[in-house]
Amino acid sequence: MKILEINKYFFIKGGAEKHFFDVADLLMENGHEIASFSMKHKNNLPTKWEKYFLSTVGYTSEYSFKEKIRGIFRMFYSYEAKNKINKILDDFSPDIVHIHNIYHQLSPAILFEIKKRKIPIVMTVHDYKIVNPNYNLFHGNKFYNRCRDGKYYQCFLDKCIKNSYLKSFLAMLEIYWHNSILKTYEKNVDVFIVPSEFVKTILIERNIDKNKIKVIPHFIKNIKEDKHQEEIEEKFALCMGRISKEKGVNKILDIFQKIQGIKLYLAGSIENNFKIPDSGNVKYLGYLSEDMLEKYIQKADFIISGSQLPETFGLVALEAISHGKPFVGFNVGAYGEIIKNGENGFLVENAKEMEKFVKSIVCGKIVFNEMKIGQDAYLKYHGDMYLKKIEKVFIFKTNSIMEYK
Repeated sequence: MKILEINKYFFIKGGAEKHFFDVADLLMENGHEIASFSMKHKNNLPTKWEKYFLSTVGYTSEYSFKEKIRGIFRMFYSYEAKNKINKILDDFSPDIVHIHNIYHQLSPAILFEIKKRKIPIVMTVHDYKIVNPNYNLFHGNKFYNRCRDGKYYQCFLDKCIKNSYLKSFLAMLEIYWHNSILKTYEKNVDVFIVPSEFVKTILIERNIDKNKIKVIPHFIKNIKEDKHQEEIEEKFALCMGRISKEKGVNKILDIFQKIQGIKLYLAGSIENNFKIPDSGNVKYLGYLSEDMLEKYIQKADFIISGSQLPETFGLVALEAISHGKPFVGFNVGAYGEIIKNGENGFLVENAKEMEKFVKSIVCGKIVFNEMKIGQDAYLKYHGDMYLKKIEKVFIFKTNSIMEYK
């Protein structure tokens, strides 16, 4: 099958990009022909498909004024996106299109061009952007639910995007344009793949057709053998991903200031000028390659996260248990579908409870069977299971479109 995989970034920026590349690799390994459509960026991985990629846009300080302005227009429509997507559709002629994150940098306008050709569109949902201006559903340090039932104006009133009236106003206009006026996703997406029952519930509550939603959890790649010879003698817990207040890293740092006998290792990119304290109990590893990150996961005593965002799945938790490591985090989002207290980690309600469990693990009061954690995770989340489920969706939708034609 010829599959066009689409995501706005073509480098590993976060969990969505990791899954995007993992899925493409899995499909190619099993005989499918894959093309990629994305945006040009200085950090992109090399690919023969880059000639079809859109020009760079962005909204942070790393982007030029011109790129920011172009990005604002692309939120609503882009002639460049229209032309480039048609070019790759002409040259590659996919049987199906699988989209991931496309808003802002790629423009949802591409969906109308794909649908004109009666090519089925499957979307993997990585966040809540298609139903809420605030893609995290998190504002003011709590679950953000005030935009339900199409009340997107609440985003502007609450400054739900980075506490900015301007950014919130643009996000409000964008979602009114795509959801209320054009109905971009409703009209064009044939199947929404969600990684958890939690996300399915959120989408149904916000008027996504339940018959279009398919739950397919993310999967585990084969664990690579550790070829690094150097040993890490000290005990440590690993916190990985984006190093930011938004991800609750400050909460983890506060806890480890009170704990003796174990260090906290941080791995990932620092965001929003987050300050890591100069402490002998904390070690910042920087942004690690996939191989190096695996090394540290395998050597860690456990994996910890301070995020209180309503996670759509929890790739960090999956990474942990796939390596046989217990996961400690807050009981939010879809984590409860992956982590069972006492079996493969702990989910807690507050920082005090997290501190208690961390101390119990460190002093040996709580011991986990790492081999069983890894085996159970493999049985539930191995790639073959994911492949069968997503191929079933692809084949069903392709056959349906062919009958319609």
